[in-house]
Amino acid sequence: MNTPQAYDSDAAFDPLDMVESILAEEGLEFERTPEGDLGFALSGDWRTYEMWFSWRPEGECLQLCCSLDVETGAGRALTPDRLPGLYELLALVNQHVWFGHFEVFRDAEAETPAGTEKAGMGAYDIVFRHTVALNPIERASVTSSAHMINSAAEAVDRFYPAFDFWFKGVETARDAFAACLFETRGEA
Repeated sequence: MNTPQAYDSDAAFDPLDMVESILAEEGLEFERTPEGDLGFALSGDWRTYEMWFSWRPEGECLQLCCSLDVETGAGRALTPDRLPGLYELLALVNQHVWFGHFEVFRDAEAETPAGTEKAGMGAYDIVFRHTVALNPIERASVTSSAHMINSAAEAVDRFYPAFDFWFKGVETARDAFAACLFETRGEA
């Protein structure tokens, strides 16, 4: 089945140009990477988050990623025996995320030195990713792009403490998750 490919006929279309205008209007600094991504920093409740947009015309999708850059606590390095707990925490958190998801990113090129507790494991980070498939007929809008940024900031601010608690020594994924997710009852 041949579907219309609006981007094929309009090679000049780049939704990152529109995202740049949103970031400029908000007074945020940004830069294009050599790979063509658009990187920027956004201050959140817990820290300043590094975010980047990627446009993939071949898949007609706009993707926003955010690195949580969670630091491990003393003596709590990410070891192979702690990975299942991290994956359990990801599953618990992702059940409560409406737009996008959290995942583990492993940078195999950033291998840790031999003889250390994390030898050969590479560098791990928690990344939030949200992708929007663009309809070939319509283009990304200012509203949809701003929504991606707002959704990412909200999810990262809401769940950053769970990952931070877990990396800093909470024993179980359920304890880390429970420490950041609570419901207020009644009125003040």
